[in-house]
Amino acid sequence: MKILLAVDASPHSKHAVQMVKNLSALVHLSILYVVDVPSLKHAYLSSECSEKDFEGYRQEVARLSQHILHETRDELLSSVHEIQLIADNGDPAESIIQTAEEHDVGLILLGHRGMTPSSTFLLGGVSQKVATYAPCSVLICKKPVPVLDRILLAVDGSDASKHAAQFLGKLPFKGPLHLMIEMVWDPPPSSLLASVAQSSVVSPKASSAKNKGETFLREVAEPFQKGPYEVEFEWKCGDPPLAILESAKQHNVQMIVVGARGLKGIKRFLLGSVSQKILTHAPCSVLIVR
Repeated sequence: MKILLAVDASPHSKHAVQMVKNLSALVHLSILYVVDVPSLKHAYLSSECSEKDFEGYRQEVARLSQHILHETRDELLSSVHEIQLIADNGDPAESIIQTAEEHDVGLILLGHRGMTPSSTFLLGGVSQKVATYAPCSVLICKKPVPVLDRILLAVDGSDASKHAAQFLGKLPFKGPLHLMIEMVWDPPPSSLLASVAQSSVVSPKASSAKNKGETFLREVAEPFQKGPYEVEFEWKCGDPPLAILESAKQHNVQMIVVGARGLKGIKRFLLGSVSQKILTHAPCSVLIVR
């Protein structure tokens, strides 16, 4: 699998670098550093510095980018089979997306900037833009994960969630891993079954949904039971994003895996899909699969 790791000088970038160490060595890794020259120029020249001063500053930032690229490569040499270094200038999100397209990447890894949920969603930080518009799967790393051993896979019976399960099955994480596979049934708005999961009396409609859901969960879980995963599954009733986020906290998972619905363009940003809500509010890393 071809993987693109986007790095910068922030501490959040280190979370993504650390996540790479949880992969097996059978991957091709490209490490990308993008110098955001327009933003640098705006910030530097707005302080009434000269073009000459800015050019010296730009060169210093370029040297720093090369240092970080080589330092990251040296740190990952023992963990990755093949590494390529890429330096670029421009808008970071656009460069990451374009590089992923040009190199036919299957997965992008990058750190999360740690903005507040409202700022992240409304202002569209780099991680939000990449997760929204990337042509491939994206793993946003929010916290350090020295050893990845607890993953939550959210499924709903859709093709998108089936693709997420298949992708996770192929992703070469080191084992052993505990995998929680969860399905959340969202009852009709007029339903009074919001607390059915905690109730001792289950209506015929909810019972049917639960039976079908658990059958689907067993089908999803079967391929993972061959290893390196220890698998359990759970059916819930309620609001899907909220239930998934609550389960992530309850089980102290380090990564949530969800499928993207395949929306294009601005619709991805405006419709507030389950994957976008989880990415915005999750306390842990989030893998969005396309």
